[in-house]
Amino acid sequence: VESEARREVANTELQAKSSGLWRLLDMFCDVVVPLDGGLKIADPAVRFSAMMTLQGKGLEGMRLQDFMPELEDQQRFEEAMMADMTQASTLDAALPRALHVKLR
Repeated sequence: VESEARREVANTELQAKSSGLWRLLDMFCDVVVPLDGGLKIADPAVRFSAMMTLQGKGLEGMRLQDFMPELEDQQRFEEAMMADMTQASTLDAALPRALHVKLR
């Protein structure tokens, strides 16, 4: 019971940190696109859809890489994201960095 309570507290703390991070990103970025573990868009991504002039199209479940016309960009993106997911077990462990790719 104690270990379950600790997990619940840790999960609550992680959600709070994540929520704060999303609010911060939303203030500084034109678009924030949440991805799932398979690097697919995890919600309708309305602002990203509008930015890509795809109004009215739900993007949930699509791969973000599908918007990258250059294969090299797709591969660098996948490698960077997968490395982050395997190395970071918590939100605190994921280090922010820039990754420049072209989108279409």
